[in-house]
Amino acid sequence: IFGDGGEAIVAESTPVPTSGLRQQVDICRQWEAAFAEASCGIDRTVLLRPAVAIGGDDDPATRQLTRLARAGLGGTVGSGRQWVSWIGADDFFGVLHRAVTDPTITGLYHVASPNPVTNGELMAAYRAAVGRRFGFGAPALVTTIGAWLLGSDPALALTGRRCVPSRLLCEDSDFGVTTIDHAVSLAVGASASRP
Repeated sequence: IFGDGGEAIVAESTPVPTSGLRQQVDICRQWEAAFAEASCGIDRTVLLRPAVAIGGDDDPATRQLTRLARAGLGGTVGSGRQWVSWIGADDFFGVLHRAVTDPTITGLYHVASPNPVTNGELMAAYRAAVGRRFGFGAPALVTTIGAWLLGSDPALALTGRRCVPSRLLCEDSDFGVTTIDHAVSLAVGASASRP
């Protein structure tokens, strides 16, 4: 919902932009407006803004990024400096469970690790997990052409947000996975052990 956040740290209290990239700002604003309308009159509502969950059973991010890294294509996307907010799958499911069962949790929460990373750091973690030291990157022009050919928006890969879960941190929530290297190694190990 924040579009391209640049270097700014984005918390739940950060104002949402009034305009921006369609597949980011506009769609998210419409979804949250529909949620507000549908939940009008309900005493306790919880609105979650999830980051990319890494891990679990065949997660799509790990499947795709592991494939690229193994093929030698696990370099940075664009500049590699765009921020990626992520969360370990077990931590993600823990927040979901708490949102349903804990009557003290209410309102808006970012469901993300407290440690966002750059795209360069994310791709380095996947390369390390599959034993590759180097990976060819995808310059912005190549990413743009590839996204159009796949029917996607290149901004989804070329922009980033440095979101933090400030409310979860204030509530002393525990995160079992706090580094991207740990999250990726668990996810790649889980996918390698599947038949």
